[in-house]
Amino acid sequence: MIACDLCIVGAGAAGITIALELIEAGLDVLVLESGGLEFDPAVQALARGRSIGAASDALDAARLRFFGGSTNHWGGFCRPFDPVDFAVRPWVPDSGWPIERADLDPFYTRAAAMLDLADDDFSVARWRDALPPLFGGPLFEGRLEPVVYQLSPPTRMGEKYRGALERARDVRVMLHANLLRIGLHPGRRRVMRLDVGTLEGGRFGVTPAAVVLATGGIENARLLLASRDVERNGVGNGHDLVGRYFMDHPSHHAATLLLNAPSDDARRPLMRPVFPYATLREDVAREEGLLRFMTTMHVGDELFDEPQGYVALREIGRAILRREWPADLTGRLASLAADLDGAAEHGFRRFFGRSGTLHLRIHPEVAPNRESRVTLGDETDALGMPRPVLDWRLGELDRHTIRRGLSIVGAEAGRTGIGRLRIEPWMLEDPFAVPGIGSWHHVGTTRMHDDPRCGVVDREGRVHGLDNLFVAGSSVFPTCSMANPTFTLVALALRLADHLRRWRPGAG
Repeated sequence: MIACDLCIVGAGAAGITIALELIEAGLDVLVLESGGLEFDPAVQALARGRSIGAASDALDAARLRFFGGSTNHWGGFCRPFDPVDFAVRPWVPDSGWPIERADLDPFYTRAAAMLDLADDDFSVARWRDALPPLFGGPLFEGRLEPVVYQLSPPTRMGEKYRGALERARDVRVMLHANLLRIGLHPGRRRVMRLDVGTLEGGRFGVTPAAVVLATGGIENARLLLASRDVERNGVGNGHDLVGRYFMDHPSHHAATLLLNAPSDDARRPLMRPVFPYATLREDVAREEGLLRFMTTMHVGDELFDEPQGYVALREIGRAILRREWPADLTGRLASLAADLDGAAEHGFRRFFGRSGTLHLRIHPEVAPNRESRVTLGDETDALGMPRPVLDWRLGELDRHTIRRGLSIVGAEAGRTGIGRLRIEPWMLEDPFAVPGIGSWHHVGTTRMHDDPRCGVVDREGRVHGLDNLFVAGSSVFPTCSMANPTFTLVALALRLADHLRRWRPGAG
């Protein structure tokens, strides 16, 4: 039996952030990580599950089970949620957070440093010279506006912060340690014990004063649902909310903007760590009764289907600009050598070519949907744990937002004389299904709300009805915004770490 003040389950973006923040905080911290320091197919097989809804991808492709978690294949796109994302919007069912954007602002600043961003300023004014001319032109003087993502290198949190955790005297990291059961005290509002197992057959217990689940939007729900010895429907599931309200961002090529004249106005300046999107102005979305809608306007396969030789060249160049030694330089050079033609052709088109078409890849918000959910299936994994079943559902408001958002983009392109929009055939089906596999942004399954009848955790991330169990990660988001979740996930983890730093064993 291992005792500790705080047990963090999962060493991904949220878990590593909290562990780092609690170094020398006066707490004995134990981190349990399912995998090792490298990818292991046997461990990764534990992430398998079934997808029966909108996305058809294998669940183990999205979720990496080794130290660093899914930051090991993260794309690095960072943008904070906007104030409207936290607000109650009458036309969006179950919208509204128990906190406001201002509550997260100081943590966004700290998250920017943790994820190696240039700064915490995402304004168009700050990055004007790094944006293509298109995004400062007449197309964005009406109902559309540009938004800016900053690009993390991307930070592989396991690689970057492993040394700091190894040197910490009050943080222990146990690899190949899988949580099997959350054991509750039969007569008290507390976690009493964690049962942990290894693929080699080892079993042991942890007796923590407090626990943070930080295993991702699917796994957090799975672990709560699978722990049924005291609460028959699963831990924290007294109101049948655990696993519900699953959200992701549909993302696929939806339309092509046919320009009236070839142009290089959509070409991004060289080696700038930002990427622009087009969105509807907030007042337009409100008047139209839409969710947040966002789309790229990019040249060809830029950033989404780039040749491997060009990817290698780009990453080497970025490292040199940061005055760093390129990661995996040998592998990068090998990729470049194997695909010199692809790198040269794509690079010329990217930086010198004029294009007559722009591709629109949508990335909209979806509405919270109680019937979109994670449940437990009949199949079990190598540890005897039930595998998850994901039923992601898109609703009428989601489809209306996509259709109407593209219609407004097309109308603005026509109004300004830039061109016309050609919609992809799948968009014409009724109802349409967005092709592809989503964005691997697993959001909402342990949603945050002050009322336990409406959410699994409170505004601090504490599971309703329990004194010492917290949940970290995007599973606590009540809504998913149009922005990628990692930046906000890390900001919330920093906020939770501050709360835990003030907490002491027995404080409740």
